[in-house]
Amino acid sequence: MAFITMGSWFCTFQRPHHFASNWREFFNICVINHKAMLAPDDAYSAEERDIVDSILNVYSLRGGGRLPFINDVNEKIRGYQYKRRFGSDPFRGAEVVYTWNVQNLDYLGYCGDKVLIYDAMDDWAAFDGAATDEITENERRVAGRADIVLAVSDKIYDRLVRVNPNTHLLRNGVDAEYFGSAQDYKKSEADILYKHRDKKLVGYVGHISTWVDIDLIIETAKILDPCVFVVIGPIKKSLANKFDGIKNILYLGPKPYSELVSYISYFDAGIIPFKMNLLNESTNPIKMYEYLGAGLPVVSTGMQEVAKYEKEGVVYIGNTPEEFSAKILEALKTSSDEELAAERMRIARDNSWHSKADFVLHLIENARR
Repeated sequence: MAFITMGSWFCTFQRPHHFASNWREFFNICVINHKAMLAPDDAYSAEERDIVDSILNVYSLRGGGRLPFINDVNEKIRGYQYKRRFGSDPFRGAEVVYTWNVQNLDYLGYCGDKVLIYDAMDDWAAFDGAATDEITENERRVAGRADIVLAVSDKIYDRLVRVNPNTHLLRNGVDAEYFGSAQDYKKSEADILYKHRDKKLVGYVGHISTWVDIDLIIETAKILDPCVFVVIGPIKKSLANKFDGIKNILYLGPKPYSELVSYISYFDAGIIPFKMNLLNESTNPIKMYEYLGAGLPVVSTGMQEVAKYEKEGVVYIGNTPEEFSAKILEALKTSSDEELAAERMRIARDNSWHSKADFVLHLIENARR
């Protein structure tokens, strides 16, 4: 199998990484990692390198996607690298090509008789700075060419099933066993959050970028002054100073996936403060399943994919700072309820990455016939 990445493979542990972890028993996993020339060293490299058999960096000039002439140059640069390293077939020996790349489609010409899987795990055209018309057309091309299309949400499924009838709704999931271990985690003085263990901790884990409502986090923290808001994840450079001076917001930066349980085990509730915008109409947040897998109540803004799980003691919905604060207080009252924790963890087990990876394996087998 070959994985074609959009941007870097070395980012926070996401859907493709979970699939790779589950599929390596059945395939040799080769990652073709698109990377900008002179870009800094990859973060998260150890964990994400270890789950695959090989990684090949394919370099491009910066500015692709926004500057048409650079796109043309990059296509030639990538083509040269493909031919130099692989000869006429960059996917030689591969049975399956899995991709979510709609930034450039030069790889389509090399897919031949491989089983091509396109994973629509986000609404790429709705990201800030996206070349919307080009991305939309590219997605139609790759989805139309694919043997299997995976759609992470109802909205994306409804759009792509009209392009390719072999489109399957496959929401995100969780390593339920890993996050479930938060229930039995042995806390120690060496833990960063140990000194806050007697306080109510409200946690967020994930990217902090333009789709996150940082003002909602800040205003909610001000209202709930006795609580400590723990924020974990890489932050967009222009937003890096937003949390400065907020005494009960603890920004810890990015942490390796393998260490997350040592933080989440201290949380009393997990939050998803995403903006109600076009991008998040299609978002099915992995963090919801991860919080539930750890037995935590979830407080979120009213995204369609999250609101499906709205239930007292499980998922709470609020959009304004006042509503969000009130829902966090409700959630905190249930955080130590063992029956509700078991229900949350059951939902997580029903959405395991293992079962979702198996589902795709069955689709691959059918596509080979």
